[in-house]
Amino acid sequence: MSKPANKTMIGAFVVGGIALALLAVIVFSSGKFLRKTVVYVMYFEGSVKGLSVGSPVVFRGVKVGSVKNVELQFDAKDFTVLIPVYVEMDPAKIKAVKGAPEDGEYMDELIRRGLRAQLELQSVVTGQLMINVDFFPSKPAFRARPEPCPVPCVEGHRNS
Repeated sequence: MSKPANKTMIGAFVVGGIALALLAVIVFSSGKFLRKTVVYVMYFEGSVKGLSVGSPVVFRGVKVGSVKNVELQFDAKDFTVLIPVYVEMDPAKIKAVKGAPEDGEYMDELIRRGLRAQLELQSVVTGQLMINVDFFPSKPAFRARPEPCPVPCVEGHRNS
């Protein structure tokens, strides 16, 4: 005759398996569950063909975030179309040298100083786009956002 199953060992095996599965999810997701991100919305004129979820957001060549969602908003009153692009920025990629402002407190000042977002070609071969965020103080902000903005907004600018 065989021995009866040890319920303690079975329970330990199940708990260990669940712990390993959770650890694998955290490791293979690059810590996305543990990382704090900030969501911004950017409005662009014209076509965003080539921009997709996961496209990079870069500041002077440094990837600081990625595209989270692209929508199409149609206003039936005046027949205008807006294309909001929601991006997820990783504050850990930006280190404050002198004092760290609270999340989003500095965005209005950066926009006032010329922070703009523009679409740029990421790959000539595939036609994929990325969002370049940089200071363009001579370019006026393109303010297409509705009031109030659903999340903090970064202004785009016209490429002309």
